[in-house]
Amino acid sequence: RAAGLVRAGNSCPSVPAASMGVIGAWLDVHFKVTERGSTLSGEIRAGTVTFMTMAYILLVNPTILAGAGMPFRSVASATALSAIIGCSIVGLVANLPFGLSSGMGLNAYFAFGVCVATSMTYDVALTCCLVQGVLFALLTVCGASEFIQHIMPHNLKHAITVGIGLFQAFIGFRMTGLVVPNEETLVALGNVANPYVLLGVATTLLIAVLTVQRVQGAMLIGVVTSSCISWVFGLHPLPESVFAAPTLEGTFCHFNFTEYLARWHETVPITLAFLFVALFDTAGVQFGAGLQAGLVDPITHKLPGSTYAFLASAFATMAGSVLGTSPVIIANESCAGIADGGRTGLTAIVIACWFAVSVFFIPVFSAVPPTATAPALIIVGALMMGPAGMMDWDNFNESFPAYLTIAVMPLTYSIANGVVAGLLCYVLIDLFSRPWWLPLYARLCGKEEGGLTKPLVSGSGGQRRASVTASPHAVCRPTTPISSSPQSDLHAGLPIRAAR
Repeated sequence: RAAGLVRAGNSCPSVPAASMGVIGAWLDVHFKVTERGSTLSGEIRAGTVTFMTMAYILLVNPTILAGAGMPFRSVASATALSAIIGCSIVGLVANLPFGLSSGMGLNAYFAFGVCVATSMTYDVALTCCLVQGVLFALLTVCGASEFIQHIMPHNLKHAITVGIGLFQAFIGFRMTGLVVPNEETLVALGNVANPYVLLGVATTLLIAVLTVQRVQGAMLIGVVTSSCISWVFGLHPLPESVFAAPTLEGTFCHFNFTEYLARWHETVPITLAFLFVALFDTAGVQFGAGLQAGLVDPITHKLPGSTYAFLASAFATMAGSVLGTSPVIIANESCAGIADGGRTGLTAIVIACWFAVSVFFIPVFSAVPPTATAPALIIVGALMMGPAGMMDWDNFNESFPAYLTIAVMPLTYSIANGVVAGLLCYVLIDLFSRPWWLPLYARLCGKEEGGLTKPLVSGSGGQRRASVTASPHAVCRPTTPISSSPQSDLHAGLPIRAAR
């Protein structure tokens, strides 16, 4: 099993598994590295790239939760430790190349939407997180999480990938200063003459050129180069210290069940809000990243190990609440490592190892400047646009909800909002498109019932979509020509529901 060569046709070099050594051969078999067309070095590099793009969470998450009165160093340690737990589970059990960390958006809701807005102490908010993690695990064990993911239309699934890409790119533009707030137009172009902005643009172009040239580790080269330039020229402060012992003082097991029950009319809605946002965020990022990695089954549209990925988020959230941080979800930045070749759970294990190191070197890793990590998000956003070509835009039943999903994610700064908007729109359109109301409407309007069954959008001119294949540097790439034969128009003249 482990002595075979890499399958023919893969972009990875053919390296005999026997040359890896005993440990390398075991890793290859256990994580199915060769089977998924990857290499051990590629997985290690991808995990490193993902961690480098996630490293900002060690600084940003404690900064945000400090608004709730939580101690910075304790939250930083809890952020790293909860990420270790989540990445280890998703790597060892689910065998997926995902990184997990405290979710952006959820941490802001924890600090400002819960603690500040309701004058609730952070120990009660941590109790909400613990209950949310338990409920999330129960829903996953019962199959509800998988059910929600599987009933989503394929157009919406592809739209989630595209929407996450735009959302990540928008975050990257904001972090580099290319996009800035504006009172009149909401957003505007930043000061492109600013050295900080110029460095971000230059780093983006560097990664883009290296990606076009198929240089392995393009993301990592860009992040490291930009970080060094920022530190040398004083664009970002150097780490104040190198070593700092981890601490959980003031956050470990800091629960308050008494007040949680006493204020149940407030804590229950907060818990449910945490739950649904975490569920939709995890489902959306999981499918989008899995599609980018080429791990989603093209027939069943299922991601192997997705149940364990949900459980990883649930257990990491429970552990995070015990340690002292907000809910843990699959990070968008996982796509950066996937774009650099990550295909197995070994990538997640490497991420966990880096977080384990960062526990003792938090000042160093938290000093990685945004101008270094933001370009990686922009490049990954571009790589995630591919599934837009796989969507059936002629089927308005699904294309309009898909469009809402793509648009709402970056415009509301929330993956969950985009997923919910698309699902609700799809359900409502499907409900009111059913024939149960046609006889009543026909009688009220004095029209023939048959005149109301015309197709909403004609299928004429439709074509088969090109099949796609994933690579380390692209989400989709046509492998079969698009047919121009009239026979390929299977749905011409049919009502939308019949075409579906």
